[in-house]
This record gives sequence, structure tokens and C-alpha cells, in this order.
Amino acid sequence: MRYNYDFEIASWMIMTVILLHFLFIRQFPSSKARIFAILLAACIAESMFNILSCVGLANTTLVPEWVNEALAFAFFVFEGLTSYLIFRYFMVVCGLSSRETRIMHLIGGIPCILFSVMVIATPFIGFFYYFEDGSYYQGFGAPFGYFYVAFYFFLDGAMLFVRRSVVDLRTKIIMVIYASAAIGMIVIQYHVRGLLLTSVSNALVVLMIYLSMQNPREMIDSASGIGNESAFQLQLAHVLSQKDAVHVITIRFARTERIHAALGIGNSNELLHQVGLFLLHLCGTGHVFRIENDTFSVLVPAHESREMQQRIKERFAQEWEVGENRVVMYMDLVIQHYPEDFGTIPEFFGMKQFLLEQAKTAGSSAVVEMDEALAERYCRRTKVETAMLGAIRERSFEVYYQPIYSVREKSIVSLEALVRLNDAELGYIPPEEFIALAERDGNIVHIGEQVLEEVCRFLAKHVLSNASLGIRSVQVNISMVQCLRKNLSETILPVLKRYHIPPSMITLEITENVAVSTPELLQRHMRELADWGIAFAMDDYGSGNANCSYLIQFPFKEIKIDKEIVWASFRNPTAKMVLENEIRIIHGLGLPLVVEGIEEKEQSDVMERLGVEYIQGYYYGKPMPAAECLRHIRQCNVMPENYAK
Repeated sequence: MRYNYDFEIASWMIMTVILLHFLFIRQFPSSKARIFAILLAACIAESMFNILSCVGLANTTLVPEWVNEALAFAFFVFEGLTSYLIFRYFMVVCGLSSRETRIMHLIGGIPCILFSVMVIATPFIGFFYYFEDGSYYQGFGAPFGYFYVAFYFFLDGAMLFVRRSVVDLRTKIIMVIYASAAIGMIVIQYHVRGLLLTSVSNALVVLMIYLSMQNPREMIDSASGIGNESAFQLQLAHVLSQKDAVHVITIRFARTERIHAALGIGNSNELLHQVGLFLLHLCGTGHVFRIENDTFSVLVPAHESREMQQRIKERFAQEWEVGENRVVMYMDLVIQHYPEDFGTIPEFFGMKQFLLEQAKTAGSSAVVEMDEALAERYCRRTKVETAMLGAIRERSFEVYYQPIYSVREKSIVSLEALVRLNDAELGYIPPEEFIALAERDGNIVHIGEQVLEEVCRFLAKHVLSNASLGIRSVQVNISMVQCLRKNLSETILPVLKRYHIPPSMITLEITENVAVSTPELLQRHMRELADWGIAFAMDDYGSGNANCSYLIQFPFKEIKIDKEIVWASFRNPTAKMVLENEIRIIHGLGLPLVVEGIEEKEQSDVMERLGVEYIQGYYYGKPMPAAECLRHIRQCNVMPENYAK
């Protein structure tokens, strides 16, 4: 029989070009890249041996029979291997779990082993083919090859179905096109035996994979020349599938904004490239990654970790030369241990962020390694986060109210709303513990919305209909995250309208860091809400770098002096002088003052002599649930002598 192998030659040429391009373009040494390289080589070998076998069969007078038998044998070996390798590639792409991977290895390995045994047995029993009088004939088991290919189509489809929620659309499209093309080629070749199309479907799937899924730029950081976060996650997943002890050293650079501003983009990228090369030479390809703009991570065997840490610290204690510039890179170093510290990728990233936060508070060039004490703190924080998210979901935050006393009127005239969290497992969780977490993740927005709604419900139910209480307003804290929202008024005003709360009864407390971070946006919010009658108070004045420029720049209606300054004024003459000076300045601006943290009558008397208008603290009432606070107000406003009893 004369064979038409033009399509085989074209397929072989296409795959050879892809192989050359693959070898010359820098690839990240991931499992996917390694399997693709083997698959590509197997497909080329299959096509090559198919062409050579056809040439040999067409020239039996020149080619010995044993050569043709060897070429046919090699073709069938690689034909069986390519179907199995395509299956293995899609196993990696689908991101199967460890259990699913073991199952698919078993299911996919059995037919490959069976096919290999039949190929080995074919020269003796003529299963796939046999030679007679120098001519090639299909064996009685030839149809098994079609069923073999179809079985792997079925397995590929089953994996895609099981992982359909995580596999991207392009992978699904490639698999469908490959299966359709392969089935079409099989049908055509079955009916036109002389037309060879075996490698056409292989070339098609290889080309589609390389163009859309095997892009090396997806794994390489362009600036530093090492693996990026995607590559890191792939490699970390590989580490998690092994039993070997590995340490992850994460390096975060400080003051990178200043360096970029001083050096410019080109020199900054050159500096990152130098850092990447140093780490690459130190730890090897596939072990060094740039996972964020200013953060690198290194995977090292546990027994090499100490040496690597020392060499990294020694190098970064020296200067880096970039053009004519000499730069010192300040860094924090955190170390995590596998399998002791983490067992999943989310656990790693959560713990990494926690350790970097600890390093930031520890000072310049800190080294923080996960230990038992830190693990306990991280575990506590994880539980607090879970409790907080549950409270957001179930709307179970409580709002306590702390009285604010008017010196002139000798009564409680307003309240500060304070959020509280009680968990069934952890009990009472201090606000300073969960508020910081909520601000970090943006969940403070949901908490703020719930607090405002509860305050409005409280005012509508207990205050609006009871003027004798003497409560004119409630102060509600507003976070930086909330102020960053462009539609702040749209999240506040509808709630007030729903409960028929006059805007003048709400005062929003802003801390100094909000005013510093979002000055223009905050000014816009304040103007919009002030037009409706909502007032703003600066909270914790004096706790940071606050000065009179903020009071001039923003239309605050009230200033709250931080309790730390107040307490210090009773112990330290210098602090007392500072407090008195601040009070005079603020009064000179015509703004009323609230001092926080007053716990004793003597302290209250001092503040009254200084001309402070409002006082907040345990002396006039601790933060209390709504019902208890109402009883306290009724008792104290009617009988002032009962204060602090």
C-alpha cells in the first residue's frame, strides 16, 4: 500500500519549530513545562517514526525487513506514550487534589501499561501488526489502539467535568477542539487507510497549548528575571505534595518608594534584576520568586536554611551598584517551616502576612521566624478573624454607649457609640484586637454600617420620643476605609431617613490618620454631609502628629483630646503644659473640646477649671449596653450627685 504522509511531514515540521522555540525561550521549570517538553518530544518522535516507517515500507527492496519492524515498533511505542502524556498534562492543568491525583494516576496508568505490554508482545503474536513476505499488515488487535485513544479522551473529559469550576475556559476549549480533531482524524484514516493523519491532532493540541497555556511570560517576573507569584504558587503546591522539610524565606524591602523615586524606572528594574540574580545564584532556578513589588520568597531545604539566611543578610548589609549609584537595601526577613507551620497555600500566605506585620513593628532589618509563641498568636488572630466574619454575617455585633458630660449644663448631653464583639468560643474580644483586622481587610465597612443602623434604631426607639433624657447627639466612629469610598453619603443618609433621624443627632468621629491620608476626599465628604446637618469631630487629637493645620483645613465642629495626653498631664509637668496650650489654641479657634479618659472627680475638676466643655470617661459612665446606659442617664441627669457611684 502506498501511504500519503504529506500531513505527517507538515505536522512534524510544525512541532519541531515549536520545540526549538520552547528550548530557546526561557522557561520556568514547573511540572507543566516539564511534561509539555516530554510530550512535545514524544509527538515529534511518533511523527518521525511514522514517516520513516512509511518510507521504508514503500521501499522494501532497499530497506531490510528488520528495519521496518523496528520503525513500526518505535512508532507504536510513541503513539501510546503521546496519548498518556496529553492526559498527564491535563492532570496538571486541572489542578487535581492529592487524592484525585492518586486516583487518576492509577486509572490512567493501567491502560498505558497494558498498551505497552501489547506493543512488546506484537513482534511475537502480531497483536497490532505483523510482517509477511516483507509486507506490513494490521494485526487482530489494531482496533485496540482506537479504544486506547478514546479512553484517554474520556478521562480528560472526566477531569474537566470534576474541576469545571476552577479550570479556565481556554483549557476547556482546547480539550474540546483536540478531542473533536482527533476523532475526526481517526474516522477519516479508518476509511482512507492510505492517508496518514496520526500526528495532525497531536500537532494541533501542541500548538494550541503552546500559544495559550505554555506562555513562559506567565511564570517569569519581567523586572527581576526570576519566577513570579504564579510560579511560586505552582512550586509551593509541589512542595506541599512532598514530605521533605522545606523552609520558605521571605524578604521584604523597605523604603522602596524612595529608591524608585531616586533611581528612576530603568535603574530600579536593574536593581531588582541584580537582586534576582544574586538569589538565583544562591538558591538555584525554581527556588527564587518575586511575589510582590517589594517582596521575594526563597524555597530552601530545611538543613540549608541557616546558611542561606546568613548569606542573604551578609549580602544585603553591603551596597548595590546601579550605574553610578550606590544603594543600600533595607529589608525584613521572615522564615516559615514546612510541614510544621503550614499545610496549605492559604495557610502559608496568611501566616506570611502575619509575620511581615510582626517584622514591621520590630524595627529596621528585623528577622522573624515562626515559633511556638508566634504560632499561638497567629492561631488567636485566625480565630478572631473567624469570629468577626461570623458576626458580620449574622449581624451579631453589639453597640455600647459611653456618656459625654456637659460641664456647663451639668448633665449627660451626648453619647459615643462603641462596637463590641462577644464570641461563643473566645468570649469578649477587645475592639483594638478585631478593629485592626477589620480595617486591614476592608470589613470595617460592614461593621460601620451595622453600628450606624443600630445607633439609628436606638435613637428612634428611645431618644426621639423622650426629650427629657437630654441626649442631643450620638458620636459614631468612621474609619479610613469608609472615607475612601466615593459614595460615603449614600451609605449614611438613607439609614437616617429610614429611621427618621435628624442628621444633627449624628456626629461622625474622624481620626488624624484619616485626615492625613484622604484630605481631598474627606473634605468633599464633610461638605456634602454638613449640608445635611451632620457634624464631624476629630477623635484622638494629640495622639499622633495632629496640629492646628488640620483644624483649619477641615470643618470640624468638635475636638476630642486623646486620653493618653490627658493621663500624662496629671503625671508630667511638660505634658500638662502641652495639654493646657492645646486647649487654649482650640478655644481660640472657637471649637468645643471633649477630653477623654476622666476617671476621678479630681481629674474632672481640673478639666473644668481649664474651661473644657465636655468630659468623657469612667467617672461619668463606662461604655454600657443600651438599656443600662438609659438607666444611667435617667439616674444621673435627675440626680447629679449620683455620678461615679
